[in-house]
Amino acid sequence: MSKTFVYLVYFGLYSLAILIIGKSSFGESDSISKFFVGERKIGVCRLFFTFVGTWISAATILGYTGNVYQNGVAVISMSVIPWFIGALMLYAISDRLYDNDIFTIPQLIRNRYGSKGLQVASALLMSGGYVLYLVMQIKGFGIAASNLLNIDYKVAVFLVYLFILYSTFGGFNSVTKTDAGNLVMLAISVGVIYFVIVGKVEGTWLLTDGTVARETMKAGAVAEQKGLFRDYSPLMYISMFFGWGMGLATNPQYMVRIVAAKDKKTAKRMLLCAMGFLAVFYFALTQIGLGLKILFPHLETFCATDDIFVYAIDHLLHTRFSGFFLISVIGACLSTANSQLLLIGSMLSYDVAGQFGCNGMKEEKLLVRARWFIFIGGTLSLILSINPPGNILFFGADVWGAFAVVFTPLIYGALLYPKGTKAGAYAAFITGVLCSLLLWGRTTRVYWAFPATACSVSAYLVVSYIERRWGMRDEMAE
Repeated sequence: MSKTFVYLVYFGLYSLAILIIGKSSFGESDSISKFFVGERKIGVCRLFFTFVGTWISAATILGYTGNVYQNGVAVISMSVIPWFIGALMLYAISDRLYDNDIFTIPQLIRNRYGSKGLQVASALLMSGGYVLYLVMQIKGFGIAASNLLNIDYKVAVFLVYLFILYSTFGGFNSVTKTDAGNLVMLAISVGVIYFVIVGKVEGTWLLTDGTVARETMKAGAVAEQKGLFRDYSPLMYISMFFGWGMGLATNPQYMVRIVAAKDKKTAKRMLLCAMGFLAVFYFALTQIGLGLKILFPHLETFCATDDIFVYAIDHLLHTRFSGFFLISVIGACLSTANSQLLLIGSMLSYDVAGQFGCNGMKEEKLLVRARWFIFIGGTLSLILSINPPGNILFFGADVWGAFAVVFTPLIYGALLYPKGTKAGAYAAFITGVLCSLLLWGRTTRVYWAFPATACSVSAYLVVSYIERRWGMRDEMAE
């Protein structure tokens, strides 16, 4: 039986499961509350699966593992540690966030600052960021599907486009169901791959950079442990938090899942369970990346960073279950992508289109518009994914960095700083956008989002203070 035929069977079964889930969820999403946040009735188990499923993306499976292969455990300091600090920040604000009766995060911004303009602008900027981030997920799907089905990358990305659209049209319930199935498959796959790879390295079950150097030297290869930021100051490591970490802490795709919980206790329990699971998961991925470096030290000579994991599974560790492993990678990309597309549809229909007119839109019209915006956002991401970024881990950090720059003062100010004003929020938004445009991707001694976030937060505080002082003077004059 040929490898391609076996892979086709796996792909066919997975496609059938997605079709069944998508079709069954259409009737469950007949209101904006159901479509956007599952009526805010989601229990711990479903919430855990959708939160973790959304978290684990192409950046995790392909980008993180490939960078560990190339650069060793130094990758942890600029990705995993900031991610977990960001999750702790979400835990700290979860009660206050849940207390807001909202469907979207731009709605929170409007309610706090009393500005429809900020609501619309925030929704547009967040949606644009998700379109860029979706490119990474489509690229990850394309890499896995092109190996799985032995087809061209451009054909493969069109397949994920159809998968994402169909699984998202059913709304929040459809997304949570697919997230659960995808995460179970991924956990099984990563667990099996971890034991297979680490078991092939004799003498130890805990791999380190030192193990890699020693074992590759025995094999006649030299493993240069470069580190991601060898030529930068230690401040670079710390300031990278304002990419992945603060970007995660200001990200609507995670905040909406807190809002969707049936109560505040459920949201907190879910966050703790998620962090525990993810700690084990990243340990396994780190060991896999180091193990691949020991077993196949020359992969990077003919594989791009993001291709290393899939290439090793498909060509070097091929078994009858390799198709299942590759489907799991596809599922991880799909879980993040459909969550972000749902947010694009929700925000553009509710926070943008829904704000025009005397009484807004009726629910039926909002739901139709949401699905249209899902289609538009997915199509735009598909077009951009034809020429994707080279290293999705770094590209993702920059996208999340823009979220941190603009939305740290707006969201955390709304929840934690009652003295913030509408003018301060506008100043922070404008300053954040300008700083992001000027500094994005620039090589400096610190990560570019750190000074940019400092500027937006300063603008928020200073302008809010000035506005309050002027208000006090006006009151005294009267």
